[in-house]
Amino acid sequence: MIPLTQNDILDILDCVMQDITNRMARIYPCKQNGAPLGDVCTVCTTFEGGYNANLILYMDTALLTKLTQTTMQEETVSLQDIEDFMKEYFNVICGHIVARLFQAAHISSRFRIPRFYSGLHLPDGAGSLCCVLSYVSGSNERAQLIHQLPAHENK
Repeated sequence: MIPLTQNDILDILDCVMQDITNRMARIYPCKQNGAPLGDVCTVCTTFEGGYNANLILYMDTALLTKLTQTTMQEETVSLQDIEDFMKEYFNVICGHIVARLFQAAHISSRFRIPRFYSGLHLPDGAGSLCCVLSYVSGSNERAQLIHQLPAHENK
């Protein structure tokens, strides 16, 4: 078990999610209850090493498109652009999470290459739900970051 509480992990995830979204796309998500609805994309990864967890990000495709357009500074983006952006965006988020875990508790870990799915996707071998962070943009587009402990880990 890692020497951080669930609230410590939640704070790290929330700070990183908001900070990276603000920096990369100048979009300021607000925490709010509610999951993405309708046309959604999923990206997920697994952390290994001193910190074992699954991290899943669901995002309305409209918000994801807006993030991609802003970052690429292009009005028109392809589905491949959106997929590539979401994987890189999530990769940056995960890298910052690894860095913050190390800073906070000297936990050394790594994460697998993020996997992208069109639609809602629950990863294979998903563990127990640990925490959920829900966000909404100024245009009412939603995102949800889900942290899961592997099935064999204790809460």
